[in-house]
Amino acid sequence: MAPRRRRGGTRLTSNDADTVPLASGDRQRRSSAEQQADTTPIGTRLGGPRSPAGGPQPRRSTTEREGHFGDGRGGADRRLRDQAPRRHERTATERRPEPPAPRPEPRTQRAEHRVRRDEAHVRRDEARVRRDEARVPVPTPQRPAAGRDPVRPPTRPEDDLDATGPVLAPLGHLPALDGLRAFAVMAVIAYHAGISWMPGGLLGVDTFFVLSGFLITGLLITEYRNTRRIDLRSFWVRRSRRLMPALLVLLIGVAAYARWIASPGDVGTLRLDALSTLLYVANWRFALSDQSYFNHFSAPSPLLHTWSLSVEEQFYVLWPLVVFLLMRHSARTVDRWRRQRQKAQSLALTVAVLGAEASALVGLALLLLGTDPSRIYYGTDSRAQALLVGAALAVWRGQRTRPISARARSVMSVVGCLAGVAMIVIWTTVSGENRALYAGGFLGVAVVVMLLVASLVEAPEGPVSKVLALAPLTFIGRISYGLYLWHWPVFLTLTATRTGTDGVVLLLLRLGVTLAITLASFHLVEDPIRRRRIRLPNPRLTVPAAFGGVLAVILVATAGTSASVRTPAQLEALAKRAAASPQPAVTVRPGTGAPIKVLLGGDSVALTLGFSDFSTMAAAKGIEIHDFSKLGCGVARGMERRVLGEAGPTTDGCDQWPQRFAQRVDEVDPALALLLVGRWEVTDQLRDGRWTHIGDPAFDAYLGRELDLAITTLGAKGAKVALLTTPIFKPTEAPDGSIYPETKATRVERFNVLLREAAARHPGTSVIDITSVLTPGNKYVDELDGVRLRDDDGVHISNGGARRIGAAIIPQLLRIAQGSAADAAAPQTVGAGPG
Repeated sequence: MAPRRRRGGTRLTSNDADTVPLASGDRQRRSSAEQQADTTPIGTRLGGPRSPAGGPQPRRSTTEREGHFGDGRGGADRRLRDQAPRRHERTATERRPEPPAPRPEPRTQRAEHRVRRDEAHVRRDEARVRRDEARVPVPTPQRPAAGRDPVRPPTRPEDDLDATGPVLAPLGHLPALDGLRAFAVMAVIAYHAGISWMPGGLLGVDTFFVLSGFLITGLLITEYRNTRRIDLRSFWVRRSRRLMPALLVLLIGVAAYARWIASPGDVGTLRLDALSTLLYVANWRFALSDQSYFNHFSAPSPLLHTWSLSVEEQFYVLWPLVVFLLMRHSARTVDRWRRQRQKAQSLALTVAVLGAEASALVGLALLLLGTDPSRIYYGTDSRAQALLVGAALAVWRGQRTRPISARARSVMSVVGCLAGVAMIVIWTTVSGENRALYAGGFLGVAVVVMLLVASLVEAPEGPVSKVLALAPLTFIGRISYGLYLWHWPVFLTLTATRTGTDGVVLLLLRLGVTLAITLASFHLVEDPIRRRRIRLPNPRLTVPAAFGGVLAVILVATAGTSASVRTPAQLEALAKRAAASPQPAVTVRPGTGAPIKVLLGGDSVALTLGFSDFSTMAAAKGIEIHDFSKLGCGVARGMERRVLGEAGPTTDGCDQWPQRFAQRVDEVDPALALLLVGRWEVTDQLRDGRWTHIGDPAFDAYLGRELDLAITTLGAKGAKVALLTTPIFKPTEAPDGSIYPETKATRVERFNVLLREAAARHPGTSVIDITSVLTPGNKYVDELDGVRLRDDDGVHISNGGARRIGAAIIPQLLRIAQGSAADAAAPQTVGAGPG
């Protein structure tokens, strides 16, 4: 019966129990019937010379023809084999005339007895047979001669040199993996688009990590198995040809964005972001510069998403070196080569598994040490776990010697379904700021993706594979790299303010533009260069020239601008300087006595006002400003708050503001205490198990009581208290084009009403209006009369804005501090312009 093929490189015969994987297509183990039919002397089958009687000349093995071993010992090994006596061989001269060969008959009990007898002889020479049988392919079986019995060769697949070949090498192109890429990139886009039911869509990046680790490691192991070497230079050139062209085009686009669209204060930041992206170290740039993925103030960088490309590129540089060092030794004999290969693969698997666990432990340790989650999110050391999980899967497959069984494929199909459902549940329920992710959750997500990938590879006929192999998904998967590169800059460029649209219309517009740019990049740049349809005349010169040209474009486009954005790290440094620096020298007018001591505190808005030219201007008028502000702290206590769509706890130490206020009053004994809060009071707050906000009567009543406590605490030693109104904040767009509620003017206006009501309940308390100074008519503006009033984040007060406030309210402060009964009895206000 003619043999038939089955998936995975195994030949099906009448006795399928004896089948093993094909070795790269040039060798197979034969069934019992085929072995019984073979009458070729084993010396000839193992590569002996042609017999005098005209025996068949065996063809050379693939390894001998291609010189994979290259040690020149093939002839010597064959001579040793020919000289070795074998009891189960007969020479050509001893062969009797053979009658016409009968058709193969079923094995009888007598034949089985003869086979067992001959096997005793075979076991004695088993070591030599294994070595030679691994080197030389077995010729086509022949019909048995009369009176001759076949000799069963050893059938242990782990002894075959290329037994792992059909398990790993024929993976080829699987459409289902393209479909998985499509789901991953769509999850990331949905997250950036602000779709509410996809809070964990950013974990689609981990899917890319696992796939990259799996595919790259599989290529390295296959190359090592086939050639006994790893060509690192060729590997890195291929990776660069695949990834670099599209990235260079993106950087040119971002340079145009910086030149004509970005805010002036963001341009300096963009310069450093672009340079770090070009060098594939963007993740460390963002981790160490406090550009949080979840930042509450600064405008996001259009290159923020390139952190994942940097992590992958660093993996592409370091991991092949590790694999190369583990597999760099090559044995000169087949047996030693086989043992070395198995040892190297075992070492690689061990390193991958332990490395993934170590990466997860690094993230956990950083979390327990109180490190900012963005450091854990961006760090190569803490995010390499997903890449190494994929690498471990590839090495495990490379070690296998048999294809997966039909029953195991069924199990893997079920596992794939469960892993796919688990992945979708995680994407739709787990927020990127969930603490569990940083305490080992990233490793769990990677394992789920690994199981899904294993199911797609091992059970390509399973239901999940069929769904992911649908044509629309595979199309998206093939261009997923470009979609990932371009969607985020397009989203930041096409805002609701610029386009006049929002909601679904805005999303469709963004997706259409992203798809158009991606297809143009794919067909004009990426695919032609990758497939060498575009050949550079002299790569050694043109590649560095292209690299240098993009660098020059970035530097020119971002030249001549200064930053006006304070990062969280800069604000913390400012607070430390404000606490440690001496007060500005106070000019005391003759006959006025000691300088007037004024406390100024609140949140970071108060900090940026106090540590500016405002204090210098006040000192020139005899006022000594003492700061007691604290970053992230208003007067609302003990509640989780939501800023820019992300929920999080209050800053440590904020709930103890009454004690801090009282301590500073005792230390300074001021004549006047100023309070500037409101940034955090206008956010959504989780109170008594439900989300609430200003405008809710119960919450307004709570804020009123907190303001009463603040006024009482600040005036406990006789200081007069003045409440500064909160300036309007810059309206900030959500990803879907809507305005975040805490940046709406209506909430700030309501809080200023509560300030005035609190002042009215405490005679002698003043309200000083700085809202009309910075935002006349309750309309946010960046600048007035050519003077920039706010930082680019639209929250903090710039030095120019502080000077404008000082000119407007310092005379008012003098009157209040000096005890003017008329001014102190009622709330005080100033006009919109400098006074």
